[in-house]
Order: sequence, then structure tokens, then C-alpha cells
Amino acid sequence: MQRNEDGGIVISCDFCGVDWDEALSMIEGHQGSVLCLTCLKLALDDARPSDEPFKGTLCLSEKPAGTNRWIHPQAETSPGLNPDAPLCWDCIRLAAKGFHKDPDVDFRWDSSLYPPQPVTKP
Repeated sequence: MQRNEDGGIVISCDFCGVDWDEALSMIEGHQGSVLCLTCLKLALDDARPSDEPFKGTLCLSEKPAGTNRWIHPQAETSPGLNPDAPLCWDCIRLAAKGFHKDPDVDFRWDSSLYPPQPVTKP
């Protein structure tokens, strides 16, 4: 999330609300949505199938019920928080690949431990 504050732009993780401090690793999605590395690490292990269709916060794609998603369970109230921001499995994997490729980020990802979610036909 990006917001104007005190005449400047503040970038925050949509999922936990933490503001970027120029040291924290973050990835940007569509329309200014942002995911921090801390939330990605939580999402990799805690994503669960959704009971209902939803729109992914980073990709803005409509996802059907049954798609794995993650919503921060204990996000702090902050001006940068998007309180109902779901992170879809496809974006979790894409973000993990992106962080993995960045030599300045201390994160390594084994894709074999987090396979793509099978596509189910309605």
C-alpha cells in the first residue's frame, strides 16, 4: 500500500501494515500493493483453501473457492494495513521466486516443497 503522509509517500505491507524502512525486503504487486518478506514466510506455511471466491490483493485476479490463500492472522492496526488482504497461492509462489532471485535478500526457496496448486474445473 502506498499513502501520502507529511508530504511524502509511505510504502507499507498490505498484509501486516509495517512501513518500509528502506532495509525491509518488500515486493510490489498491482496498483501499489506490497508484500514484505516476513509475511511471505508466514504465508508459505499457513496458506489454506478458501471457502469462497476472492480477489487476490497482489494480482487483482478473481480466484475460485478452494484456492489456497493467506490472510495475516494478527496484523497490527496501522495506517498502511489492508485488513482483509488475501494473498493467493500463485502470488505466494511468485513472490518467493522473486525474493529468492535477489542476491541482497537473505531468503532461499525450494519450489519442490511448495508445488503449484492444481487447477480445478468448476
